[in-house]
Amino acid sequence: MSIITYLSLGGNLGNTIEIFQNSIDFLTKKVGKITQLSSLYQTAAWGPIPQNDFINQVIEVETYLSAQELMDALLEIELQMGRIRNERWGPRTLDLDIIFFDDQIISTENLEIPHPRMTERKFVLVPMTEINPSFVHPKIQKTMEQLLLECEDECECRIV
Repeated sequence: MSIITYLSLGGNLGNTIEIFQNSIDFLTKKVGKITQLSSLYQTAAWGPIPQNDFINQVIEVETYLSAQELMDALLEIELQMGRIRNERWGPRTLDLDIIFFDDQIISTENLEIPHPRMTERKFVLVPMTEINPSFVHPKIQKTMEQLLLECEDECECRIV
């Protein structure tokens, strides 16, 4: 049985748009059928490290992978796109996160779904609301549209 999952893409090193296009190809081959893509958004970097703005996007994917298999595939794609994990919230070529895995709630040592900080981040909520405003967060029981309206993040998300 296939699962609908929502993934967040982010990056601010190298040619991010080209990296996203290449990662979409890898995601199609390794993860499943991409059914929706949000616009690309430019946002200020999140966290304490001064760095270039990020490009962000949310995609909807139909997959037959388990959540852990999906996470493993995403980490492999990040590596193939040149991701080096030097510092938390530092600059990166590509960051792939699982935002939702259908309506499942998963908490393991290395996997937390829904993404635990997505409700605090407009760079996830804006593109997620663009592609599925009525999707209900399985823990909070609010739609993406509601969560975006309540979000206190003042980050500006500009379409690229």
